[in-house]
Amino acid sequence: MMIVPPLWREARRHPWLLSGSVVLLLLVFATHLLQALSLAWALAAFVRADVAGALAGIGAIVAIGATRVLLTLAQGDVAARLGARVREDLRDAAVRAVLVPWRLHDAALRDGSTQLTIGDGIDGTDAYVSKYIPAVVQLAVGSVIAVALVGMLSPLAALCVSLGILLAVLGPLLWKRMLARRGFAHWDSYEALSGDLLESLRGMSTLRALGDVPATRSRLDARSEALRLATERVMRSSLAETAITDLAVQAGVVVAAGLAVVSVMTGHPPAVEVYALLLLSSEAFRPVRELSRHWHAGFLGLTAVPGLVALGAFRRPDVERSPVEAHPAAPAGEVLRITGLSYRYPGAAADVLRGVDLRAERGEVHAIAGPSGAGKSTLFDVVLGFLPASSGTVELDGRPLRASDVAVVSQRPVLFAGTIRENVDLFGAGQEALERACAAAGVLDEIRAIPEGFDAMVAEAGTSLSGGQRQRLALARALLARRPVLLVDEPTSALDDRSALTVAETLERVAAERIVLMISHRPEALARVADVRVLRDGMLVREAS
Repeated sequence: MMIVPPLWREARRHPWLLSGSVVLLLLVFATHLLQALSLAWALAAFVRADVAGALAGIGAIVAIGATRVLLTLAQGDVAARLGARVREDLRDAAVRAVLVPWRLHDAALRDGSTQLTIGDGIDGTDAYVSKYIPAVVQLAVGSVIAVALVGMLSPLAALCVSLGILLAVLGPLLWKRMLARRGFAHWDSYEALSGDLLESLRGMSTLRALGDVPATRSRLDARSEALRLATERVMRSSLAETAITDLAVQAGVVVAAGLAVVSVMTGHPPAVEVYALLLLSSEAFRPVRELSRHWHAGFLGLTAVPGLVALGAFRRPDVERSPVEAHPAAPAGEVLRITGLSYRYPGAAADVLRGVDLRAERGEVHAIAGPSGAGKSTLFDVVLGFLPASSGTVELDGRPLRASDVAVVSQRPVLFAGTIRENVDLFGAGQEALERACAAAGVLDEIRAIPEGFDAMVAEAGTSLSGGQRQRLALARALLARRPVLLVDEPTSALDDRSALTVAETLERVAAERIVLMISHRPEALARVADVRVLRDGMLVREAS
């Protein structure tokens, strides 16, 4: 019996579902005990040639069996809902925990491992929560009741059954702990393979260009072999643990049966008590057998628990996120002021930003230029709150800037597998607003030229679109967000001159109703901007006219 406190806490967050699942499972177990007693009665009546008694026993068996079917269906439904609610809670908490600023700069966090933990790892916890936890309660309560009934017939048989149950539960416990350690190694191998595979698929074109496909294949082969060996070790340990449990169960049943046989051989005729002793002794071990079965079914989820703990899936914020208005009537904001902003990366010898000051007003586009590595993207990350400033403030109209104040168009925009509409209109703005935003971003005509239009499918990561199309769809999405501040990172980097001019003109129109701050290297993008600052040696200076 393995108790995993985080999963028990998650189950207790839904007390009605947990209690319903446990009570229904105990009622199902009670039908097994009642059916055993009814069968004992029918057998004894048959031996006595009591036809009426035998038929009554058979009728009770049928009725109890039908009742058990209904109870089992109800218990399965409640348990499934409990598991689903826990999975939803864990997935929501894990996603919130991953999408925090500091994790975006965590070089040790691998997308493939995170995806596996949030996906397969959380799904794997279902069997433990919905089946194993109720089975533990069934063992603690049901086995005691069964042993008590056996004790009413034969105290010695009850003692033997009790010892068998203790051996079946405690004997494999140490073995289970070793199995759990091996299971964690198995999950680590699974995570490593998933991380390598996802990164290889994302960078396949680069790997082909560099001629590194054979080496990548070798690395994946090595990861697969490590996973195979870890899986075999887990399976061998699991078989041994199962053997220990089965040995204890069979030993207890055999001893109880032996005592019943002795009772008959000493001159006592077979009666209800003898048959009941045999059948109840076997039923007393039913919770042990079910617990062992559910343990193996939920083992994968248990091995993912350390990964979920590391992600923060079991932490709950004291204050829930405040709802953010999805589509306000119009953005508000006149002045974005950055004052004395400094930042130094951990372990770095010097600040990458040193006392940056900037005043950006609504009405015109403000641009930041500078050589690669000067800290332009870092400045955006600090403004967004992705990185904590060492000193200084970022304010909008005299108050601290909030994440909900800012819309972002990144240099490599993220698109998802789905339709164009689903990728752009995240806020339910409607068809008219969607078309206006796409027209402003210079991509509406291209969308209309596609047979499916806004319902055309986009491949994962937007690989079915050109770089320019991805950039302009991201800009349209940011326009629909209707936030008072728009941060744009290299908006024309993937565009031809004509499209770049369209986007530049769009930003000029957008600046009439919101604050626009842009990073760009391209001269044609900067040529139309009156306010250009240069980030050099960590300091922001105005470009000479």
